[in-house]
Amino acid sequence: MKSKKVLALGAATAVALVGAFAAAPAYADPITDGYSIVGSDTLQDAVGALANGTTITGSSVKLKGAGKSLGSWDAFTLGVSGGVGKIQAKAYGPVFDRPNGSGAGRTSLLRSIGYSGSTVYNGVDVAGQVDFARTSSKGTSVSGGVLTYVPFGQDAISFISEVGADSDGDGDAAAAAAWVASLTKAELTSIYQSTSAAPVAVPGTDYVVKPLGLQSSSGTWTTFLTKIGVTTIGTGVDTRSNSIPENDGAQLTAGANEIQIVPVSAANYVGQVNGAARINTMAGVTLGSIDGVAPATGSAPNLVPNPTFYNSADWGRTVFIVVPTAKITPGASFDQGTSDLVNTNSTVSLTYWGTSNAPGTSKAVKLKFGFAQPVDAAFTANN
Repeated sequence: MKSKKVLALGAATAVALVGAFAAAPAYADPITDGYSIVGSDTLQDAVGALANGTTITGSSVKLKGAGKSLGSWDAFTLGVSGGVGKIQAKAYGPVFDRPNGSGAGRTSLLRSIGYSGSTVYNGVDVAGQVDFARTSSKGTSVSGGVLTYVPFGQDAISFISEVGADSDGDGDAAAAAAWVASLTKAELTSIYQSTSAAPVAVPGTDYVVKPLGLQSSSGTWTTFLTKIGVTTIGTGVDTRSNSIPENDGAQLTAGANEIQIVPVSAANYVGQVNGAARINTMAGVTLGSIDGVAPATGSAPNLVPNPTFYNSADWGRTVFIVVPTAKITPGASFDQGTSDLVNTNSTVSLTYWGTSNAPGTSKAVKLKFGFAQPVDAAFTANN
């Protein structure tokens, strides 16, 4: 969750309580008697819109599984140290640590189904409390794995930047902004391996680059580092004690003669600046191009993904809804509602990318949020 975003909506709002719908306060998390989903910040706005109900396409779209509501919990919350805090996923259920990213979301799902004999998540028994996880990073594919990764859409990794004030007024700010607007993969690697003693300098200016790093459970962060080939970040990377949330432009606070950059989901950026997301944290920051290719084309509020960037092996990535394999496989543990919500043939599932672009489809909603047709296929894993 973005530090400013939750002022609009702390998390999913329209919730079902013991069969009756109640409107939660704008800052409240949901509690559901239906299905629960946690995890990645990158997917949370689009998933939240589909879970809560949205008219962003001109039609009303609200997803359910076998008539039961879906409650979506954001990755971070306002006013809590570290932005994490606690959640209660199900009516009358236990209170436990908020899963604050892709990795934590998948782990809480594994504990919910009792994988490896344990139902304890960060000291709390969460058996049956989490039904799905949002993830922007992959587990390791294993035949017959306990989790199934179903593609939610195609995203891409880029970065956003902010240029600080020009302290001596010599015009370097404009040159610094032009330089950081388009970086190469090699330059990003160098920046994220830089040290506090030897920061990367902007050529021909008196500006230096200060890179920011996301919290460690972030799928965007781990994917970004993999894509730029960095296994150990430099001492010049500021993670603010492992507390920086994903996709929050407000985290950029560049000082004089400084550029700050941080990795970002291109889809999340598009969704925010187009007004699809609940709040826009990207005012005053710039979405960077990499190796001369822009992640998106057009201008807000009609910015659209650039297929060349999104589908590239270097920067594209498929993001997923993760579900217990047993719940979507015929047998004793099969659950119709769970299956409905990830049925790729259903126009009102989380994972639909069929031929229809009708405004009443989940596909139309996801397009508004900057996602594109996924490249990768579904697979199973144990993590």
